[in-house]
Amino acid sequence: MLKYAIQSNFSFDNANAINFINLGKDDLLEILNIRNDIRISKWMFSNKEITQQEHFEFIKMLNMQTDRIYLAIKNKNQEILGVISLTNINLGEKSAYIGIYTNPNINAQNGSLLMQIIKHIGFKQMRLKKLFAQCLKGNNKALRFYAKEGFKEWRIIPNYINKYDKFIDVIELILTKE
Repeated sequence: MLKYAIQSNFSFDNANAINFINLGKDDLLEILNIRNDIRISKWMFSNKEITQQEHFEFIKMLNMQTDRIYLAIKNKNQEILGVISLTNINLGEKSAYIGIYTNPNINAQNGSLLMQIIKHIGFKQMRLKKLFAQCLKGNNKALRFYAKEGFKEWRIIPNYINKYDKFIDVIELILTKE
């Protein structure tokens, strides 16, 4: 089941979810540009701008992973609305960590659509019971979004990330299947 979910693409509410390993070079380069955009990267755990070489090595590595899935979400016009991921997928514990970011160059609120797709994959396709999210302390927009989507603060991990020569707490959130 996990292998199928990781490799498959599917449609959901007028959007297409496409596994990174099935994307062409142009789409992968667009995702790299979105990821490196300061409006996105300032909230990532790493300070580092990702190079093309690192990006394509990461994509190649995804072919061999069985505990993670990265998907580009496209609209009917084939524009990339954002990226979602489920990582540290543990079928025994029935849990996974999620990642989500929207394309900052599209003037639309797509976060809820991306989260609906994450919930569909996690709870319906993979039959998980818990989804975890991690967020840098101070990312109030993301914290409000997660709260609106039903996530609850689970714990704070003090000084977890060293970003711009400053240690930052990470807030871990949890969403359990209803």
